[in-house]
Amino acid sequence: MNAILFALQDSQKMRTFLFWYWIISPLIFFFYQYSVAASSGVAIQQMLQEPGIALAFLSACMSLTMAGLLRASQVENERTEGRFALFATVQQLVTGNILGFLLSYFLTRSLRDVADEPFAPRLKPVLLAGMVLMGLLSLLLIIANINLATSFLG
Repeated sequence: MNAILFALQDSQKMRTFLFWYWIISPLIFFFYQYSVAASSGVAIQQMLQEPGIALAFLSACMSLTMAGLLRASQVENERTEGRFALFATVQQLVTGNILGFLLSYFLTRSLRDVADEPFAPRLKPVLLAGMVLMGLLSLLLIIANINLATSFLG
C-alpha cells in the first residue's frame, strides 16, 4: 500500500503511467475495432458511420494527441508540465475519461510544488495551440454525446 502512495507522489512515475495510458488505450480500441470489422466483414469506414463508434474514435485520437502534448510539456520545464497536467485533468473529466482524469490529477498533485519558471519558453505556440485544439474537440465531443443521448431518449 505504501508503494502505491509513494508512486502517486512521484511525478516521474505518474508522467510515465499517464503517457503510456494515453498511448496504449487508443491502440487497444483501434485493434478491437479492426478485429470486429474483420470478423464481421465490414469495412472500418462503414463502422465509423455509427455515431458511438465515431465518438469513441475521436476520443482515442484525442488521447494520442494528449500524449504528444504531455511529452512536449515535459521537454519544457516542470511548471509548464504542471499547467498542462491541470488542463489535462479538466479535459479528461469533461470528456468522461475517468482513469485519465485520475492519472492527470495525481500528476498535477505531484507537480504542485515546482519552482517558478516561465511557461513553455520554447514550445509555447505549439502547446497553446494543442491545448486550444483539445479544448475545442472536447467541447465538440460533449455536444455530440449530448446529442446522441437525446436522440436515444426521444
